[in-house]
Parts: sequence; structure tokens; C-alpha cells
Amino acid sequence: MPEKKLSYYLKPILLLLIFAVTALLTRQFFYQLKHMNEADASSGIEKIKAFERVILNHFPLSPYTKNAVDKILIECEGFIKTDEKLYCYETLRSSLIQIKSFYQPYEDTIKKINPKIAELRAESMISWEYNNLTKKDFERIYTAQLALLNYNNAPSQLWSAVTVFSLIGWISTIIFLIMKGFTKNQNRRYIVTGILIYLVFFLLWLCGLYFA
Repeated sequence: MPEKKLSYYLKPILLLLIFAVTALLTRQFFYQLKHMNEADASSGIEKIKAFERVILNHFPLSPYTKNAVDKILIECEGFIKTDEKLYCYETLRSSLIQIKSFYQPYEDTIKKINPKIAELRAESMISWEYNNLTKKDFERIYTAQLALLNYNNAPSQLWSAVTVFSLIGWISTIIFLIMKGFTKNQNRRYIVTGILIYLVFFLLWLCGLYFA
């Protein structure tokens, strides 16, 4: 009887979850398609902005994301002015970093364009009339900018995983308590066990948030 009751509650939750994920992926797909069409109809900086929106609507295994990344790289090479070229590469880099979750999509692309961005930043800083810099300062500025771009300030993957799993744990424990402990015939063993498990998961979650 309890197993049937549990199944009765879990089925609609599972169906709702599948529906929500499918709806989200479908929305992301059509957003990407819309912005790809906008990019194809645009030129210059507007084209880069449209490709950026495609990347920001990324979802796993999306063919449009790869298409947008490849086309931005081609567009970046086509710019002649240093500031436009720099804007193009930095837009690509920032948009890729923004779609990072527990892994970094297109990490090789970011590593590939970091030296180009550092070079363009150095050139831009030297050419700015209000900076008292010369070509002799190029190597120093380039090295500093490249070190800044390559610096990894990402959170700990271990503690990030702990945070996610402990969050799922304490939410699941609350559901368990409601369904098993707080019934007409209250089971004190379920309540005590559930509260203890909840506290463990909740404390792990707080530690994960702090150390991640």
C-alpha cells in the first residue's frame, strides 16, 4: 500500500519534470534558430551580437552553438580595426564563459583566442593617445594580459558537486518526511531519521556554498 501511494505521487512529478525539460530545450532551440536567422540577415557588429545571443541560449549538443562559434571566429578575422576585432573576440570569450555549468563548453576555443585578445589589448593600450606607452611596453602588457585571461577563478568542482547533491538530498528528505512521517498515524522513527538526514544534507549544502 505505501509503495502504491509513493508511486501515485512520483508519477505526476516525473511527468511534470520531463515536460518542463522538454519545453525548456524546445524554447532554447527556437531562440537559437531565431538569432541565427538574425545573424544571417545582419553584418558587422550587429552580426556578432546576434551570434552572441545564439551562444547564450546554448543547450547540450546544440548544432547552432557550434555554428555560431565557428562563424564568429571567421567574422573576427574579417575585421580590420583593432577595437572591432578586440570586441569580436572578447564577445565570443565572454559568451562562452557565461554558458559554463559543471564543465566549460568550447574550452579549447577560449584557450585559442586568449593570446589574440591579449595581443589586441596590448596594441589598443599602446595606441591610445592618453597612455604614455610605446612599442617597448608591448611584451610586458601582453604577458600581463595573457596571465589575466588564463587565470582560472572557477569554483571547486568537488564542492560544487557536493552543493548540488546535498541540495537534492535535503529537498528529497523534506518530501520523504511529509509523505512518510507526517501522516495520520505519525511514525516517530521516520520523523527522527528524516530530520537527522535533513540536517546532514543541509549542513553539507551550506559547506558547499561556502567552500565552492
